[in-house]
Amino acid sequence: MNIINHLESNSKKYPEKNAIIFENEKISYKELYDRVQNFSLSISELNKEVISLISENSISFIIFYLGIIRSGNIVHIVPPEISETNLNNQIKSANSQLIICSENVFNNISKYSKIKTQILKFSEIKSHSEINESSLKENSIAHLIFTSGTTSIPKGVGISHTMLEFTTKNIVNILGHLNSDIDILPLPLYHSFGLGCVYTSITVGSTIILHKDASNLSNLLNSIKKFKATTFAAIPATLTKFIKFENSDLKNNFSDIRLVITNSTSIPKNTIQIFREILVNGNLATYYGLTEASRSTFMIFQEDSSRDNSVGKPAAGVSIKIDGSSNNEILIKGKNVISKYWKNENADKNIIDGWLRTGDTGFLDNENYLFLKSRKDDIINIGGEKVIPMEIEEVVKQIPEVIDVVAFGIKNEIFGQVIKLQVIKSKESNLEKSKILIHCIKNLEKFKIPNKIEFVEEIPKTSYGKVKRFMLK
Repeated sequence: MNIINHLESNSKKYPEKNAIIFENEKISYKELYDRVQNFSLSISELNKEVISLISENSISFIIFYLGIIRSGNIVHIVPPEISETNLNNQIKSANSQLIICSENVFNNISKYSKIKTQILKFSEIKSHSEINESSLKENSIAHLIFTSGTTSIPKGVGISHTMLEFTTKNIVNILGHLNSDIDILPLPLYHSFGLGCVYTSITVGSTIILHKDASNLSNLLNSIKKFKATTFAAIPATLTKFIKFENSDLKNNFSDIRLVITNSTSIPKNTIQIFREILVNGNLATYYGLTEASRSTFMIFQEDSSRDNSVGKPAAGVSIKIDGSSNNEILIKGKNVISKYWKNENADKNIIDGWLRTGDTGFLDNENYLFLKSRKDDIINIGGEKVIPMEIEEVVKQIPEVIDVVAFGIKNEIFGQVIKLQVIKSKESNLEKSKILIHCIKNLEKFKIPNKIEFVEEIPKTSYGKVKRFMLK
């Protein structure tokens, strides 16, 4: 089985049922399946193996994502606010032959001089009335996501239909997703978390209430109440922001919610406690995983708070072990783990005999609950978005007055981490922090923009020139 099989099945079982509601639009399961089929034929005729999909949240995003898959091609999923350099790197690494995008994205990226790949707007791809036969191979790649946009070759992760089906079944079985669910989804669909929620909903045949984003909390609360939603997916930062509302108001709006699902390892304890109180008829749950090993553990927060720092137990069919010889690094094995990276032999060294080296450190308790300690590497985790410090450092170094710079993560109650810069400027310069900030805004995605900037006389380094990151604060 794959996502297209599930969609076809639900289009026959529940033809008139709403599959997705987005602002003033709605689409039934039958209409969704028909449009996916019809567009897949158009996409097949384009004769492209890898197709980049760039769009904000919309029904069209889901239609074209599924249409590309059904055509037997690979979807290269790209964030809509990606920088020109990172987009160019990803296009080259993915070997993408075509970009399909929304009107807004087209207006932005059509100006990029580095991008030589053909670009088509959604409106330029016509729907066919005919239907082509779908023959997806279960182990074939469904979509391709790059885990970070670095100044070097980006690291691509190809996710197979088998991995997606395995992961989705675990989500459904462990968290108890139902056909009758009404799912509030404000997460970006270009992210594994948001796309995973779409897979879950289509698999069980529930209804998605799709939002552009999670920025308007009042709108989200109204939507939860209006549609009598039963599930709500959000990053911890969004959940923490809800605390500004009165508990009684939250209880009233969340009265029908039976499940709030989040995806981070850094949920503030106060946030967990508040949601324990407001979810009178439901539970708060989280999971741990990487793009390369999605939904490896699950944690459902009960009344017992002794394991609030845990990310839960391994999912069915997933094995986890701790490598004591490598700073207690966490290793994962299972059908949710990739066998290799996308055309990256150097990165493949992190997968040995099916075991993925995560770069995270932690421990398992005597009941097999996993606890995370830290990152083995220097990656900064901002609300689930992974940031490579080197990328930010290279951008800041473009400023002539900058002698040296280091980027690192500092703790943040809402996002887990935010970015801080320590900058050494030339003695004769009048460089202001505002100039650095403006330069970063122009050249980096929003989540990579530093939260704090500090001028320093020296950056702590070893005799070999390596930054002593443990000394940064």
